Amino acid sequence: MDIKVLGSGCPTCKNLYEKIKKLSEEGKINAKVEYSSDINDLINEGIMGSPAILIDGKVVKIGNPSDQELNKLLGIN
Repeated sequence: MDIKVLGSGCPTCKNLYEKIKKLSEEGKINAKVEYSSDINDLINEGIMGSPAILIDGKVVKIGNPSDQELNKLLGIN
């Protein structure tokens, strides 16, 4: 799966990206993980807040999810 975290460059956005990247590196998810702080990416997706998580090009979450919610979004039991 392809996961993209869109954010403003704030610590919350960067921490979410790092958390997802770590899950991928630990083998808990099989994903290519990217981060973008380009405001145009947010605008093009029609996103009015950040961070936002896109999985395979689909917006699945706007805002900072709890660990439990993140695991559910990523299919981790």
